[in-house]
Amino acid sequence: MTQATRARLKSNAIIPPIDRPLFDKAFIMSRSRRIDTSGYIWQIGESDAVVLNWSALSRLPDELVSQIKYAFEYFLAKLAPDSVTGFFEVLKRFSYSVDEWEDEFTLADQLSEYVFDFIVSDRSNNDESNLSVLRRWYLRSYHLGLSLFQRKTCQVLSRLSFKGHQKGQDVMVYMEGRSPLRSDELARLRKALTDCRKHITPYHPLFAKLVATWLFVVLGVRPRQLLLLMTCDFSVNIDEETGNKTYLLNVPSVKKRYKLPRQQFKTRLLPMFLGELLEQLISVQYGDLFSNELLPKSDDQLMFVRVRDSGRGKRQATFERFEGSPGFSFFYHAPIEVMAFLDELRVARGQPVLEFKLTPRRLRKTFATHAAAMGAPSYALMELLDHEDLQHIMVYYQLGVNFALRVDAVYQKHFSDHLAFFEGKITLKELVQRSDVHTVFGPDSLKKLVGIGLCAKGAPCTLQPPYSCYGCNKFEASNDVSVHQEVLTAMQNEIREKFGDDAPPGFYTVPHINACSELVLRLEVDHE
Repeated sequence: MTQATRARLKSNAIIPPIDRPLFDKAFIMSRSRRIDTSGYIWQIGESDAVVLNWSALSRLPDELVSQIKYAFEYFLAKLAPDSVTGFFEVLKRFSYSVDEWEDEFTLADQLSEYVFDFIVSDRSNNDESNLSVLRRWYLRSYHLGLSLFQRKTCQVLSRLSFKGHQKGQDVMVYMEGRSPLRSDELARLRKALTDCRKHITPYHPLFAKLVATWLFVVLGVRPRQLLLLMTCDFSVNIDEETGNKTYLLNVPSVKKRYKLPRQQFKTRLLPMFLGELLEQLISVQYGDLFSNELLPKSDDQLMFVRVRDSGRGKRQATFERFEGSPGFSFFYHAPIEVMAFLDELRVARGQPVLEFKLTPRRLRKTFATHAAAMGAPSYALMELLDHEDLQHIMVYYQLGVNFALRVDAVYQKHFSDHLAFFEGKITLKELVQRSDVHTVFGPDSLKKLVGIGLCAKGAPCTLQPPYSCYGCNKFEASNDVSVHQEVLTAMQNEIREKFGDDAPPGFYTVPHINACSELVLRLEVDHE
C-alpha cells in the first residue's frame, strides 16, 4: 500500500455515511476486466481460476453482505485476486464465529461487538496476520462511507497491536521437512534429479514436472511465476563463431500488487542443461520454434500446457491464453511427484530412498539461504526472489543461517565417523577403532555418551552431538564439570579456528554454546 493510501486510513477521520441500496450490480470492473456479479459466484481470477462464493457468508445479514460487496468492489479495482481472497477467507471465519444477530440492537453496534469478540478469541502467540486483515477491511469499509462501520470502532482497532506472521522461522530454527535443505542434502537432490533425466524422456508425462522442479531448485521461483511463463520469455543466443548456446529466461513478477500480470520481468541466465530441458519441452509441445514456422505466433504460447482435459469447464482466467495452463496445483505438486518417482526408482535398484519432503516454498528458501551464504548482495537477492523491499529477505543473512552453513563443513570433517555411527553406516567397533580414546564424547551404546551424560532417546540420534545434546530435553548431563568445560572450550576454539580472532561476539552465543555454558556455571556453583 502506498504512503498516500495509508494517509487516507486515519482512524480519527470523520467520514459521513453514504446511503446505498442493497448491492444488485450485474457486473463490476476489476483492475483488469469486467466481472459478472449477478450471481453467488464471482470469477475474479486473472491468470488462474479464483472464485468468491458468497453463499459462504449466508449467516450474515443481507445488509451487511451488501456492504461487504461494496467494499470488495473497491478491493477488486486495486488489488490482485489472491489479496482479495485473503479478505474473503477471514470474513468466512468471522461469519462462523457469530451465533446469532438480534433485532433489539442496531446492526452496526452488533458488528463492532462481534468484531472485537472474534479478535479476542483468535489471538495467537505467533501469527495474527488474519486479524490485521480483518482490521484493514473494517477501516477501509468505514472510509468508503458504508453505514454499518463506526468511527469509534476504527479508533479502538487502530490502537491494537497484532503479531505478524513469523516469516523465516523455519530458516532460523530447524524444522524437519520445512527448513532449507542442508548443503549435503541439496547435493544429493541435484544428483538424483540428474539421474532421473536418464529415465524421463521429453515424451514422458512427468517431464514437464521435472523441468518445473529444476526451475524451483535453480531459480528459486514461485509456482505462479511458472504459470505465467510464455514461450516468448525463453531465448536462445548462439555464438556465430563458436556455435555455443546461451539460454535466458525472462521471469515475470507476481509480487507487484498494483500491476497486472506479465508487466514486469527479471532476466535470469540459465545453466546449459536447464536451457536444453526447456528447449526440449517447447519442441515437444509446439515443434521447433527456433528453426521453422510450424506454429503461427507460437512464440506467444504457454510454456507449460495442460496435457489432458479433465472435463471441467473453462478456468475463468482473465486472458484466453491462460485457459490452457495446467493450474497452480500442477506446479505445487511437481516436486512431490518427481520425488515419489525417484524413490520408487531407488527402491527398484535396492538403494535407500531419499525421503525429501519437497515443496516449491522449501526449494525457494533453500535457494535463498545458499545464495546469502555465498555472498549474494541483499538487493540482488531481493530482485531474484521477486520482493518489493528488503524486510522479507534479511532473515537469510541472520547469524543462525550463516553459522550453520559455514560449520557444516567442520561437522563433516571432524565428526563424520560419529555421524556415520548414529546413521547406522558403521558399527560401534569400527567407531572405536577410528576414534581418539581421549575424546570428550563418543557413544559406547545407543544411549550412553561417554563423559558428558546419558541420552533418553531410544533410537540413533539424527542430530549433531555433542552440540545438540546440551539443548535437548532427552539429555541427562553428568556432574563432572571438567568434561563439560572441555566441550565448551572445544566449541569456542572451533569458532575461533573457523572465523578467526575477530569473529563477531554473536558467534559465541548460539543456543548450543549458551546451553553448555549455563550447565558449566550451574555445576561450578553446586560444587562450591
